[in-house]
Amino acid sequence: MRLLLNPRQIRRVLLASVLAILSAVALTGCLNDLTPQGRWSAPVSDGNFIYIGNLDGVLVRVDAVSHAFDVNWLYPYELDGVRKKPNGLGAIYGAPVVENGAVYAAGYTCAGSNCDGEVLAVSTENGEIAWNSGRATLETKLVGQVELTANDLLLVGTGALGGDREPPGYLIAFSSDPIAGRRIQWRVALDGEVLGDIAVDNATNTAYVGTAAGTLYAIDISEEDLSERVKWQYSADGAIAGNIVFHSGAIYFGDLASNFYRLNPRSQSLDWQFDAEAWVWAEGIPDEEKGTIYVSTLGGHIYALNISTGDLIWSNRIDGQIIGTPLLFDRVRNEFSQRVLAVPSGDEDVHVLNVNDGQIIGTFPTDSAVKSSPVLINDFIYIHTLDGELKWYSPSDQTLQGCIGLKDGGRCD
Repeated sequence: MRLLLNPRQIRRVLLASVLAILSAVALTGCLNDLTPQGRWSAPVSDGNFIYIGNLDGVLVRVDAVSHAFDVNWLYPYELDGVRKKPNGLGAIYGAPVVENGAVYAAGYTCAGSNCDGEVLAVSTENGEIAWNSGRATLETKLVGQVELTANDLLLVGTGALGGDREPPGYLIAFSSDPIAGRRIQWRVALDGEVLGDIAVDNATNTAYVGTAAGTLYAIDISEEDLSERVKWQYSADGAIAGNIVFHSGAIYFGDLASNFYRLNPRSQSLDWQFDAEAWVWAEGIPDEEKGTIYVSTLGGHIYALNISTGDLIWSNRIDGQIIGTPLLFDRVRNEFSQRVLAVPSGDEDVHVLNVNDGQIIGTFPTDSAVKSSPVLINDFIYIHTLDGELKWYSPSDQTLQGCIGLKDGGRCD
């Protein structure tokens, strides 16, 4: 789709390009400091187990009831006699995806500027690779969460492949089918590295992908053999490092020029744009009950915005960067239910905010920084800390109920 721009729009595009370049350079420096760090992966549950990527880039699982660490289920590993010994990827940033008897994830490790990534499909039954064709490796960083589509594609955003500098990123579609003869179905070159999660609208076979160059792509993920899959593009004012959200027919995302956006995918146009005062990395959280979306920043800001207009309802600020996605849930105390937002801090703790006015009304004490997303599983709030520990708390009074180290399953001190 080609758009005709007036002089004012051209100036805006030029300014956006400059800001995108500057923020991408800053982001590259930031990621080089972090890479490969890990410990950002949030836990997910399936049946009797909780799955998570640990501090070494190993997929591990924990019994959802007893919280026993499963020493026989982990990947990647090497054999020490008959015993499985962890042999991690270095970092798994995204939360695993569990579907159809497999755990899907992506991780990578780097030696200088040379990075080796792996896309994982691991059997929930035995912890072995679920694909008959074996491992799926790529010479690149794999930061965002993988996305499984309704037509059984596994979408992965990447950086540049191998030693190439151009193109600087791709969206790659893998077949999730265990017996597929051709693992990679197609790939689309992008103008920048993909660092956040992909959003999918299965109804229109469209994936929405953001890049470090500040471009939001709408990409056709249908089964047809297409020569061109890019439907349209939108240029943000800065690098897009966080997750893209598709919700009720609209697209939401933030950038590193301190903006948060709502786009209309039908018209490919901007509905509204909000100045968040600091870089936006964390995913926006829609709240249908309140008609609100909650936006967080690396400056510690939390905003409640009218989801239709982008108007500010309230704001607050915590100490520490907000990188992990806040958790929206209903806290029940003495039979009284209160809607709250659990916001992780990159300094320490997870703070509980009242969604009516944004006031802090409680804290999950972690004694460590948190860059993963808190998760509600089986009546507990689970938090993965930068110490490499998985802690679980009572949602009602924020008291610690238990803790294990995700490296070997040992109980925390």
